[in-house]
Amino acid sequence: MNKSDTAPRSLGTRRSVASRSRLRTMMYWMRRWHLYSGLFLFPWVMLYGVSALLLNHPEAFPDQLRSRLDAGDVAGTGLDRLPSAAEVAAHLVSSLNDAPSRDEQAKHVYRLVAPESAAYSRDFIAARSRGEGEEHSVVLDLATGTGTVSTRTLSKDGRPPFPAVAPKSASSLAERVKKGLPLALGQKGLSSGESRITFGPELTFLVAVDGKTWRAIYNVQTGSLTGHPPALGGGLGTREFLTRLHLAHGYQSHDWVRIVWALFVDLMFATMVFWGISGLLMWWQMKSTRSIGGVILSLGVTVAFLLSLGMHQVLSTTR
Repeated sequence: MNKSDTAPRSLGTRRSVASRSRLRTMMYWMRRWHLYSGLFLFPWVMLYGVSALLLNHPEAFPDQLRSRLDAGDVAGTGLDRLPSAAEVAAHLVSSLNDAPSRDEQAKHVYRLVAPESAAYSRDFIAARSRGEGEEHSVVLDLATGTGTVSTRTLSKDGRPPFPAVAPKSASSLAERVKKGLPLALGQKGLSSGESRITFGPELTFLVAVDGKTWRAIYNVQTGSLTGHPPALGGGLGTREFLTRLHLAHGYQSHDWVRIVWALFVDLMFATMVFWGISGLLMWWQMKSTRSIGGVILSLGVTVAFLLSLGMHQVLSTTR
């Protein structure tokens, strides 16, 4: 064999060695990034894990005294037979038919279609009730009327002197949004009728009444106004703090702390995607685990796909 025959083979060998060397270098740095990014964001991983547990299990690690409303407690109270989604829908349709019309000739006849498809967007309803020296937050199961009760002690001063619903004002935030939004959309060339706030922040402020200072909380969406003594209502419990951290997101705030927190939320997203992709690449490098790993990966993808289809159907019916 002459030199002209061996030259291309030697060149191909050198290229193959160089390619494997670059791959080893890339995998080395990927493993390092995988490790160090995990160490750096370990507190956020734990935070998201624990707070997700608290969101998924409202009864776990309560900040307040918790109790149950069992079937015996709700028997004969009306809560033991809450109307189903189909019953509420039928009542609403009946109300539409019974409502007076300005033009009798143009009166519409409404008919409920496929009542079995009526569904609540959630399986529970939250309510609040106050007694002497106590306030109860209740989560009721719509199917059974039973639920959980969180009780906290109010100030010994008694109930705060606030109305349940704040008096409306033409200059209030809700009224200005209600009246101004259709005008603003109209100026943009968009057709708009009645407007309302579907989600709004709570406004917290201090107010003095009869020589005492209260911490007032105004719900912009519902117009409800509640009051708490600053010593009892001014701080967040551990559970509420963690769950609110989990739900905090977005860059709309003008507070730099919230903006930095939103930045770390994005960083968590990017890093978790990187962990997934880099983990797959590192698994593929270990030939001895390819077969069993491929079976497990395929099983995971299949289960996730089927569950996603099921959840899509459930959420589509309650949209």
